[in-house]
Amino acid sequence: MKSWKLSTRIVSGILMVVMLGMLLLSTAVGGFTRYEVTERLDNSLQEVSERLQTVVADRMRNQTSVSVAWLPEAGPRTLAYQVLDDTGHIVLRSQNAPTTPFVQGGKVGFVNVAQFRVYVAAPSTDHYHVLVGEPTFHRQEAVRRAIMISIVPMLFFMPVIWLLVRLIVYRALAPWTACTMKCALVGVGTCAPFSP
Repeated sequence: MKSWKLSTRIVSGILMVVMLGMLLLSTAVGGFTRYEVTERLDNSLQEVSERLQTVVADRMRNQTSVSVAWLPEAGPRTLAYQVLDDTGHIVLRSQNAPTTPFVQGGKVGFVNVAQFRVYVAAPSTDHYHVLVGEPTFHRQEAVRRAIMISIVPMLFFMPVIWLLVRLIVYRALAPWTACTMKCALVGVGTCAPFSP
């Protein structure tokens, strides 16, 4: 069985440690990024819901039937909202919101439902509940992009690290390799200890 050269063993050992460190770092950065992005998106969702709550209170006083608020550029990534009365019926909604309530019960806070992450605001003094939903695919897309921006640069540095480690190890061992080859040519069985 052919034994590995010393330089190969050193390079392999160093690279294993570096790659393991990079993997752990990537995992930590990915988890932290996901947490931070989710927290920021949740804060925005809550803020929109609470601001909309004050606007809705004024509008609902003069409204008698269900209406749809048409937004000129509402797309699949746009926040959707619904305004429910005390009985749980929708009295106002955005055009991209479902025709059935996001959630029943009106418990204040965040709820995950099919296709939406929803925030239910505390009821207004007029007893209207505002529910604002962010499409989950948009949120997942934002989290995925943020994680990719954090991790992909590390992956590009892997080959650079490999080349640098090889270069440094081979350069550091070059005098020792030359001494060993010289001893082998002269016929000496062992070389004198190498000192840097």
